[in-house]
Amino acid sequence: MNIQELKVNYKKLLNKADKANGRKETVSYLNRTAKIKSKIYSNTKVNCFRCNGAGFLRISLDETKTCLSCYGKGFLVKEIQQF
Repeated sequence: MNIQELKVNYKKLLNKADKANGRKETVSYLNRTAKIKSKIYSNTKVNCFRCNGAGFLRISLDETKTCLSCYGKGFLVKEIQQF
């Protein structure tokens, strides 16, 4: 599935979870949405261009600073442009 299909399924499952009758049914829908959300998130992240995924910049041999482009995460989330 591509990103658009995943987003559509994510929204549908959230709507079903909102209209669900019981706790178990709601939790099952929310667990499915969590799996889809992780797939969407893993497909849209890319390594940081400044720190190359390390999360910090080496100033000297003894000193490092947190990369402020990615805030120490090591990756950026790219936005998918819709045409």
